[in-house]
Amino acid sequence: PPGYLFLCPGEDFHSDNPTCVRHPDCPAYWSLDPTGVERLSTEEATDLGFPSFKFAVTARVCFWDASVYDGLRQFHEAKGFDPYSQDVARYMGHRLYELSG
Repeated sequence: PPGYLFLCPGEDFHSDNPTCVRHPDCPAYWSLDPTGVERLSTEEATDLGFPSFKFAVTARVCFWDASVYDGLRQFHEAKGFDPYSQDVARYMGHRLYELSG
């Protein structure tokens, strides 16, 4: 039979901690119903021949050459911000990180 794969919304991966990703209760599921209201259990989907899937998260870290950060510090200072504070992040409305110890 034709099947439909439904993925949970991206918001379901958000956690209260901005540096973490939450594993949703149901990241994805199969359904014979095009609206996804009637979910198939993992066993039912396997019995019908639908492929299984695995939840995985990959983190990627990127950084620039030190000269780029020096330029950003100079730019922020020229705009009246303290480049060694969280002033720019606050001004832009970003969530702030707190150190715990």
